[in-house]
Amino acid sequence: MVATTIAEGLIAATSGHECVATRFDEPSTIEAYLMFERALAEVQGALGVIPSEAAATLVAVCRLENVDREALREGAARVGYAIVPLVAMLAHKAGAAGEWLHYGTTSQDAMDTALSLQLKAAAPDVLAPLDGVCATLARHADTHRRTPMAGRSKLQHAAPITFGYRCAVWLDQLLRRIERLSAALGACATLQFGGAVGTLSALGAQGPAVRHGLARRLGLAEPAITWHVSRDRYADALYAFAAAGAALAKLAGDITFLMASEVAELREPYSDGRGSSSTMPQKRNPVMSEAIVEAARRTRALPAAGLEAMTQDQDRGIATSYMERAAIVDAARLTAGAATLAAELLTGLEVDTARMAANLDVTGGLIHAEAAMMALSAEHGRVRAHTILHTLCHEASTTGRALAEVAAAGGHPLPAAVFDTEASLGAQDAMIDAVLARVTPLAPAA
Repeated sequence: MVATTIAEGLIAATSGHECVATRFDEPSTIEAYLMFERALAEVQGALGVIPSEAAATLVAVCRLENVDREALREGAARVGYAIVPLVAMLAHKAGAAGEWLHYGTTSQDAMDTALSLQLKAAAPDVLAPLDGVCATLARHADTHRRTPMAGRSKLQHAAPITFGYRCAVWLDQLLRRIERLSAALGACATLQFGGAVGTLSALGAQGPAVRHGLARRLGLAEPAITWHVSRDRYADALYAFAAAGAALAKLAGDITFLMASEVAELREPYSDGRGSSSTMPQKRNPVMSEAIVEAARRTRALPAAGLEAMTQDQDRGIATSYMERAAIVDAARLTAGAATLAAELLTGLEVDTARMAANLDVTGGLIHAEAAMMALSAEHGRVRAHTILHTLCHEASTTGRALAEVAAAGGHPLPAAVFDTEASLGAQDAMIDAVLARVTPLAPAA
């Protein structure tokens, strides 16, 4: 199918998106169901809940090659979900041992645990490209810590900053988002096993031991209580995905502005034909940044499904589980794809330091108005100095004259240090160092 949006084209083509999509495709989903059934049979056989010979047979039968996927699709369409026809198919293949398959459990246990297993497997594929973005941002922050550029407030020149400082701001937020996402995904790696209404009643006194052994066998955390109607872990993960995407969209949006013809301080990596226009051959559109922003916007809509799933009725809800799963899968794919594209974007980012320096002077010194105000505050106080500078800046901007010239003519000469960009950078170096200290070690350039 031909992509109809930039995100579908660029994001879906990334290795990150493809890796995560594979974690949730049909074979991987069936295999996750089978992992649950195999582990359950193994644990129950070891504990004597089911005959050990039957357990061995079930483990051998619960393999992907024994699943008729076409028949499973037909059965799932008829029943409404895949576990019932899957268990029936495998039980038939297992013969007499099939009576012990799926013993004391329910479809929800298998489906929830499978999704937790899939998320656990997908987590490195999501987090690795995000870590790559951080490593590249760290290099830019360090390399460009003395590269001056205009800081902009509401898109207006405000005060000088450095490009390294801007990258460190992006990095600081993204580091926090990765920490939250990693924690949320870790929390999702929790076993769901409770039977009909969560009480393990079908297994009697052996229920807790089966649950404990099953969690260990699958490498999942054991919950304090069954969580089949408590969906906050998945809701947290959906928000964490969305927030990580928003952090990527922040830097992509900033890059888009800085690529504007009138600004021209940054350019996306050049690739023949990428970002071209069908009618304007001179254009080099910020398509990588646009795709990242689009992916983030789509991801931001997904946490609502997680919150909806949290409002399940009583001890088994309706009409939420598939919506919740679809949201999680989409969020994981979009976040991994956007992170992979962002890493490529930042690695090849073209930084025009000369243009950054030139843009500092386009307002005739107005970008140093805060420094000028502070200089005049010693004599006039801050409030009076602000009033004086406001008047001087208005005259400078309407007449096109330099701020220093207007101030001198108005009887308020400004010291040369006011217009020293280096002196206006404040504590930026210390802040950059504090952010870089959280990236250990600072990744070498590729």
